[in-house]
Amino acid sequence: MQNVISALLGQIILEGKKQGLEQKDVANKAGISQETLSRAKKASDIQLSTLIHLANAVGLRVALVPGRPVLNKILSGDLFGED
Repeated sequence: MQNVISALLGQIILEGKKQGLEQKDVANKAGISQETLSRAKKASDIQLSTLIHLANAVGLRVALVPGRPVLNKILSGDLFGED
């Protein structure tokens, strides 16, 4: 689970950088302190609501997707279909 949270936070921070935002800016837009974001990164632990706020602050959203999308497309016959 820690790897997933770490990867999600990394994606959020990267997207913020693309927009010219520093980590403290992303944290402020999400309504949390820079310290809270730093602690979450170190511990790889964060409340889902906080993660959602951080994602929204940089124009991302948290979503669940199939764990094996290619296999699902093969099984459904949609591998070469349009998305």
